Amino acid sequence: MSQEVELQANSIDEIHYKIMEIMKDCPPGQVLDFPSGFGRLSYWLQQKRHNVVACDIAPDSYRNSPVTHTQADLNKEFPFEDETFDYAFCIDGPEHSENLYHTFREFFRVLKSDGTFIISMPNHSNIESRFKQLLYGVCEPITSKEEFNQSTIGTGHFHINRPSYALLRMALEAAGFSITHVTYDKEKRNQKFFYPVYLLIRLITTIIGDKGNTKYWLRDANSRNVLMGGNTIIIISRK
Repeated sequence: MSQEVELQANSIDEIHYKIMEIMKDCPPGQVLDFPSGFGRLSYWLQQKRHNVVACDIAPDSYRNSPVTHTQADLNKEFPFEDETFDYAFCIDGPEHSENLYHTFREFFRVLKSDGTFIISMPNHSNIESRFKQLLYGVCEPITSKEEFNQSTIGTGHFHINRPSYALLRMALEAAGFSITHVTYDKEKRNQKFFYPVYLLIRLITTIIGDKGNTKYWLRDANSRNVLMGGNTIIIISRK
């Protein structure tokens, strides 16, 4: 795999490396990479003999990419037939979707039976984000009306959807997916200072037990990979 090729990354650099690690033993197949950005992940997957369709809302922005892009919008119907792909990636895409339920249903529709769906987005359930939510009432800066009006690609420029792990899982399961694994991009060093808080939350999760897990999926939402995970949460699910 030619990971030495210098290609622009439209997301945190480590995410694509983590995805390639997840995919290292997967047989070649039909792949949807949406949104693909410049196309680095698509290119790397092509080097592993996958047949990749790279989609983005603004393909004209990536004319210098070695990957051919198809224009598509996460907020609309995808331009593909049912059960077309073996694998689908929505890397740093869910936060740009106006309606996660629609977006995930479309990915479910175009995936083949038993297909793999991998998403990444900012982790709004880690310790640091929970403290930001407590202090600011929101995890990330807001977008003004003026900024929306200046955008030429709608919500593609902005993070407008900021669900916690539990709400992400709810949207995935409502679309029909089953989560198989949750991981993250890289360790956040400053979160180590919150380790005692992590242990306290884990203790409370254990004490609440099945009741909390049934109502809030606390065991998964308060797992180490979520609470102490990096800037980005990565969720692997199956159709």
